Amino acid sequence: MRRHPLVLGALAVVLAAGAVVAAGSFSVPSQAATVNGVSISRATLDAQLEAIADDAAFSCYLAASVAVRSGGLATLPSISGSATSTFDTAFVDFWLSQQVDDLLIEGLAARQHLAIDTGALDAGRADLTSSINAVLGDAAASSGQGALCAPSGAAVVSTLPPSMVATLVRAQAAADLVLSHAAGYGLGPSELARYFVGHQAQFQTICLSAIQVATQATASAVRAAIEAGEPFAAAATADSTDPTSAAAGGALGCYQADDGAYPTVAADVKGLAVGQVSQPVANNGSYLLLLVTGVKPASFDSVIPAVREAVLSMGSAKASAELRAFTERASVVVDPRYGRWSSRSGVGIAPPATPRPADLLDPGV
Repeated sequence: MRRHPLVLGALAVVLAAGAVVAAGSFSVPSQAATVNGVSISRATLDAQLEAIADDAAFSCYLAASVAVRSGGLATLPSISGSATSTFDTAFVDFWLSQQVDDLLIEGLAARQHLAIDTGALDAGRADLTSSINAVLGDAAASSGQGALCAPSGAAVVSTLPPSMVATLVRAQAAADLVLSHAAGYGLGPSELARYFVGHQAQFQTICLSAIQVATQATASAVRAAIEAGEPFAAAATADSTDPTSAAAGGALGCYQADDGAYPTVAADVKGLAVGQVSQPVANNGSYLLLLVTGVKPASFDSVIPAVREAVLSMGSAKASAELRAFTERASVVVDPRYGRWSSRSGVGIAPPATPRPADLLDPGV
């Protein structure tokens, strides 16, 4: 399950290089930020920053998450500042923005009378680890280097202090509740079953064969030959550039709703009946012809995680709008040393302005 943008809104913060903030300065018992009267202490922020700086797996995950969610357009700033025992302001603002965002989501959940109980927390922990799995998988796929940060989301979570895990789990649980509320469904078994009954076509198992070729023109020519009577299996054996599937007459197998590739597969063959061949589908520099060889109904018990994901995704747009409206009315106060808060989407905490030279004391005076 992917962690929805509702939770990671702070990842849209502009990650520009900034000044440095001394780690020791956070130990003063005052507040880094306050959200509708709920405080994030400097001591808590300091402890989290130090934990991240000492945790290669989680730092790697954060960098991967920024890269994946920005489509490679943004990078995570350096955690450490230019001097010993300091943190880069841009990273501090990135992380503090995330904590503010999490409190805003929890505040919205409270306003909607959604209880973050033990069941919600247990599900939130599972969703957190699976969402990290999804980011790690996307990052590995885009880099072609296999596991980049850790073997699994659970492995990443295991490296964090328990108090920090509890904070992340609570944030995930609150977001899940807000998303499902926006979708109009609960996350209990009966509510998920109700969604499944009304949307069974989303969870059918789809069986496919495929032919992979180098160009769209070749794909169109092969498709024309199949439409003229050439068996799909024969065309796959003769023309496909994928030796594995070609040897099996193009057979790929079946995709279930809990398979990570399922949404792409379902979109590529949408509207096709069994026995029909798709138009050429672009695929990482090549083109595919897809043949639907079978469609099988799923049982609810076999696709519960996929149903839960569908409910959360269904609520994403409405929940994001509700969160924006709630944020506009929220009282967010940030210690000026970290910057200034902006409720505009994608901003969060902006770094403090650099003083003009004319405003600095002349050391020679």
